Amino acid sequence: MFFFKKPPQRHPKLLQLSEYLDLLEGGLISTAISDATKVSALNLAREVWDSLALGAWIAVNPTAVIAWRNKSSGRVLVHVPVAGDDCFLIVPLVDEAATPDSYILFDIGAEYVNATFACPAFQLAGIATENDIRQTIPELPGKADPFAILDLRGGTYMQVYADAQGFHLEHQLVTSAAHYRCVEVVGPDEAVDAFLSYAFGNYAWAYKRRWERIAV
Repeated sequence: MFFFKKPPQRHPKLLQLSEYLDLLEGGLISTAISDATKVSALNLAREVWDSLALGAWIAVNPTAVIAWRNKSSGRVLVHVPVAGDDCFLIVPLVDEAATPDSYILFDIGAEYVNATFACPAFQLAGIATENDIRQTIPELPGKADPFAILDLRGGTYMQVYADAQGFHLEHQLVTSAAHYRCVEVVGPDEAVDAFLSYAFGNYAWAYKRRWERIAV
């Protein structure tokens, strides 16, 4: 009697933002990919779709799938469109023949909007400014509503909540299924630093702190 092993179950990895940003080092160029590569990326998208709280699966025409190639590493980043303009489930591949094993949900369009800052404790709501961030966040402890939010668009944002322990940072990419908290409780200066970095297009915040995915 012969026994056959089942193929190992695949568990694609949801990338941290810093891991995705590392894949961009060296620059990207638009590239054509085969239909087979597009279908492979679409199959992964279908596999993880529900876990990302993206709603009912809507079949994506392969012609809508686009790709970019890293100019130095040769890695291919396959972009599967999701709800919203310029919002994608991005599947990185070592090369076109590789089996997809990781992905990230990322709103590229959110990178080109002005962040809005809301801080109920100080009745602030509007375009983020450095002055508002610096003046309000350190004063949050002890307030009735000790939190502030930097919103980009469509569920992509950073927030902070202050309590007796310190400042708790969280960020989200598109949906609540890609929600992360900073592992460390930080002080007021670190919270301000993270907010300024996030608000003005500097990704230092993604690297300076350790982030873990949480259920919300």
